[in-house]
Amino acid sequence: MKKIKYLIVVLFLLQLFSLSAQTNMKVGEFKYEEVKFSVTRHHKYFSIDAEEQINFLIEPQTIDGYPIEMVLDLIKVQNLNDWKPFVKELADWNQVVGRGEYIIAHFRCNADGQILGVSFTTGKNTQFRNTNFGLLYKKIMNGLKFNITSPNNMHKKMNALYFSSIYEII
Repeated sequence: MKKIKYLIVVLFLLQLFSLSAQTNMKVGEFKYEEVKFSVTRHHKYFSIDAEEQINFLIEPQTIDGYPIEMVLDLIKVQNLNDWKPFVKELADWNQVVGRGEYIIAHFRCNADGQILGVSFTTGKNTQFRNTNFGLLYKKIMNGLKFNITSPNNMHKKMNALYFSSIYEII
């Protein structure tokens, strides 16, 4: 389980900060219902990101006297897998996602669980179409809200929460 979490964190960080121009090349873009997406090719995967304005605020170093790293371990997201039925619905609808493929959703939300942004990572061999990612983005943004808890509501003192969830089609 820790290896999967580690992999998700590594993929998320690679998505945000490219290691070099050769492994982080924009290969295309598409628009879905007024939302523009960019597709970036990395060494072994693609990332699909909505080109939205993101205002990053500096996170506090401590919350209630505890280091932020310790607080992050205490935060629980109750319904993190609620986005996965949307993928299955789209996969069945178009019958294009094959066994062994995966999609990782990278979420940014506020302390109340409202999703502020979502991006995706998928393998380079995926058959999932651009319009499917646009529709998946819309379904997640319009249909999900996470239930986030922590001791003494420490998460409410953070500017934003970031987490990822993987869906492997088996």
